[in-house]
This record gives sequence, C-alpha cells and structure tokens, in this order.
Amino acid sequence: MVIAERNKAAMRYTLYIICMLFALSASARRSKTERLQPATDMRFISFYMEAQRQLRHNNPAAAYELFNYCKQLNPQSPEVLYFMAPLNIILNQDSIALADMERAVEMAPDNYWYSELLSKLYFNRNRPTDAISVLEQMKQRWSDKQELNYMMLDAYASQNMVDSVLSVLERIEVKDGKSDQISLEKVKIYTQRNDVKSIIDEMEDLVKASPTTTLPVDLLPRLLKEKSDAFILLGDIYHKAGNDERAFQYYDSCLVYKPDDAMALNNYAYYLALSETKLDTAEVMSRRSNQLDPDNPTYLDTLAWILYLRGNYVEAKRLIDRTVELMKPEELEEAEDVREHLKKINDKLK
Repeated sequence: MVIAERNKAAMRYTLYIICMLFALSASARRSKTERLQPATDMRFISFYMEAQRQLRHNNPAAAYELFNYCKQLNPQSPEVLYFMAPLNIILNQDSIALADMERAVEMAPDNYWYSELLSKLYFNRNRPTDAISVLEQMKQRWSDKQELNYMMLDAYASQNMVDSVLSVLERIEVKDGKSDQISLEKVKIYTQRNDVKSIIDEMEDLVKASPTTTLPVDLLPRLLKEKSDAFILLGDIYHKAGNDERAFQYYDSCLVYKPDDAMALNNYAYYLALSETKLDTAEVMSRRSNQLDPDNPTYLDTLAWILYLRGNYVEAKRLIDRTVELMKPEELEEAEDVREHLKKINDKLK
C-alpha cells in the first residue's frame, strides 16, 4: 500500500500518459456538469479542437502550441490549463504546470479531474502536505469515489500517517467488505504497534467473513511468547469461524513444534470432542495435558467431557466434581459449558 518512490522522469512519463488518456476519453469520463465548456469564440473552439486532435495523434508539441494559443485567447479557460499541465511537465516547466492547475481548481472546484491532477503535481513538487490537503477536500466533495480512498491511502502511507491509513482502510472495508489484502495491511500496522488484541480481533473478523482465508503465521511469533502460541491462536480463530479442518492443521503444526504444549493438547482435544470425532486421540491428548498441568479446571473439564462421550461416566463424574471444586463460585457461574457437562454427567449416574 505504501506509495513507491518515483523519480522525475517516471513522473513526467506518467503525467504524459495521463494527458493522452484524458484527451481520448474526456467526454466519456465527465458528467454533464463536468463537460468542457470552451468560450464561444470560434477561433478558440477551432484551436482547441485541433489541439485535442493532435493529442490523439500523439503530437504533443503541436498540441502544446495550439493549447498555448487557446490560453492567450482565453486565460480563464480551466480546461486548457488542465490539458497543458502534463505537457508543461514534459517540457520541465513544473512550476508553470502547478500554477496553472491551482488556477484551474480555483476556477472549477467541482471538477474532480482538475483536483486529482493538482494533487499529483503537488506530490511531484515534493509538497505532500498540500497534496494531502487537496485529497481531503476532494473527499468532502466526492465521498462516494472508492478510487479516491486508495489515492489517500498511498498519500498517508508515504508520510507514515498511520492513524489516517487505518481510517482509510476502514472506509474501504465499509464499502467493499472484508478482504485479505486490507485486513493484512491493518494487521501489519497492529504488529508494528505490538497491539496483540487488535491483531486477534482483526483476524477473527476476517476469518469469520472468509473462513478459508490464510492468515499470516509469521507475523505473530514475535508478539507472543513462543511460536507455538501463534499456532494455538490461529487454531482457535479458525475453530470459532467454523473451519475445524484448518484449525486442526494449526494444532498439528503446534504439536510438531512443541509436542508437550498443554494448552494446545487441551484445546485440540476439546475441539475434537465437540465434533465427536477421533475421541480416542482426544482422550490421549487430554490426559497428557492434565499430566503436564494437574488440577487445571479447564483441562479437567475437557477430559471429563471426553470420557462422558466415550461412556466412562464414573471417571467423568470424578473429574467434573474436581473441576467444580477447583472453581470459584463466580467462575462457575460464568462457565456455562462446565455447568452443562456437570448436569449431563450427573443425569447418566442417577
């Protein structure tokens, strides 16, 4: 998203191409209120149309002479100034181009294309603050133009205006919805800020909108204590989004990296139990997590529930009772799943 550094020659060529494209498609790209309105003087009209024809035939020198004559005939013609600006850039007359476009925008503030070109010229003259000011004024007038958001995104990024970049990214999302590209740009910013909570929230929102998307594991380890924590986090995120296949892949990766990660073993086992698949494997993992971290009520509850699903109600009862014993009353009140497990296990032993 960050705007690339451009040298003068590249910018001149770019503006020249812009000029050619504008000449070829001017009438198609303007609304009725934006159409060119040259002076009624027939000489002006004649020279203006011939200048346009020379542009279409790739004769910028001839076009420039004709536009310059039009400018002499009518110095208050913003459309002439608009078409001359890129040609002046080619001729290394940057200051003239900029002055002309400032006048054009002043005379026709409701013309989108004039303001757009002025912002580009400001950037070309190393005046990013002025360029951004123009873009922000444009945003007030043309708030519905999504391409303007992307222009502002590059402008803010070029000046490392991170808060403004985030605001624009969010505006883009409102209009286009969640996307991998935009979300990952936001994640990169949160990573630079060491903002783990925002990273997790963003990833959860993205996966909820697109459960098959691939999240950037490599961004996470340096924000978490261990690489295994990153795999656990991603596994949890995909499970919440309903993509257990991807969640289990991340847990497998975690256990390859750290076979005795108690949290990974517990979470993986519990998710298998919820899907009621591979319960024998789930029991092995759950027992190992309880060996690694005895008297952890979360891990005890997982094993109790797996044993319940496998029909071992007596041991399940012993473990769920121990779970409740270890929990504070307020914790039990909030743990709806534990209360549900307790009721179902007790019901089996009545």
